[in-house]
Amino acid sequence: MKKSTLWSDSRALALAVPAILALAPVACGGNPQPDVAAPTAPGSAAPPAPVAVDPAPPATASAAPVAAAPAAPAAPPPVIVKDVGFKTPESVTYDADQDVYFVSNIDGKPVDADGNGFISKVSPEGKVLELKFIDGTKKATPLDAPKGLAVSGDTLYVADLTVVRMFDRKTGASKGKVAAAGSTFLNDVTVGPDGTVFVTDSGLKLGKEGLEPNGTDAIYKIGKAKRADKLIANKELGGPNGILADDKGIWTVTFRSGALTRVGMDGKAEPEQKLEAGPLDGIVKLADGTLLVSSWGQSAVLRGTPGGKFEQVIKDAKSPADIGYDAKRNVVLIPLFTLDAVELAPLPGPAPLASAAPAETPAPLAGGKPAASFPGKEAAAPKEAAAPKEAAAPKESPKVAAATPAAPAAAAPAAAPPAKK
Repeated sequence: MKKSTLWSDSRALALAVPAILALAPVACGGNPQPDVAAPTAPGSAAPPAPVAVDPAPPATASAAPVAAAPAAPAAPPPVIVKDVGFKTPESVTYDADQDVYFVSNIDGKPVDADGNGFISKVSPEGKVLELKFIDGTKKATPLDAPKGLAVSGDTLYVADLTVVRMFDRKTGASKGKVAAAGSTFLNDVTVGPDGTVFVTDSGLKLGKEGLEPNGTDAIYKIGKAKRADKLIANKELGGPNGILADDKGIWTVTFRSGALTRVGMDGKAEPEQKLEAGPLDGIVKLADGTLLVSSWGQSAVLRGTPGGKFEQVIKDAKSPADIGYDAKRNVVLIPLFTLDAVELAPLPGPAPLASAAPAETPAPLAGGKPAASFPGKEAAAPKEAAAPKEAAAPKESPKVAAATPAAPAAAAPAAAPPAKK
């Protein structure tokens, strides 16, 4: 072979090697990898691209990058309505038709028939529209120690010691009362889908150490006949407090035993679920089937599903009594019992979506039946959930505290509060 021919063949082979190596990954079933330029300092020339010598290993499904889930948006700071004249606020409920909040004020000891309780009307921005919308000192609208509230039709129902009082929700005019024979401490009230009113008796009296059990624990129901009958009465109920009705029965949380309990329309209680959160007070149901429960022991509002775990969703809420919920704004309404204030706390995350089918209702408690879809004691959420809106900054008002996040508080012992239901 001539020298020129040998040199020519060797040169051709050398030129062909990079092309053969470049095709090797494809032939072996791999994917050709693009060259990635190393970062360079600003103002410097980019180095020449490296030449791949060995083929990259074949790509696998496990090696595919996973997009990180977007972080949940932080909730706006709560609005604290204080120094406006509230006196021992016990319950807050939302009137969706009028777009206002009603606040019950005990104004004194929770067991005293002193004739000075009142109901306030507050705007969603936290402005007191009428401090004494219903004034218990007036003969036409008597109130002693009003606690739980519920709106149904044109009526505002109020639990008041041993009677359930009724008022026109627009004018505040009295519409009568229904006495619950044998009761001592009527606490929370709710209205079922068929119009039946249910009210809890926490079975409490004032003793040397504050409120003590007296054994009248019960749940009453009031039908069309406007008569209060006992649905269940048992001193072992643990002080039934917050209550929420559906077409199958009711949910209630207890103040003494700190449990969630389901009671059927037949008056039979299912096994309770201890929430390990100290005294519990209010309860509302969201459109996605989860429950909100206020805890005195944890100074918080808990969220969870019956039978599952309940976790703090709103913290640093001291003495949270009978909570309400504004579904239009996704705001939890928290009466701060011992602070004479009300907290309007946006619920973290997007507004809950309405359940689309019965299968999406809450899981049953141990040994219990599934809960049917039902409206809470607040107004039912709209069928089509609107996209969550950014909470507008509250309007400045001398009656509304600045909307700033509450400072972290040291954990307090889960002791029962003094002189509280």
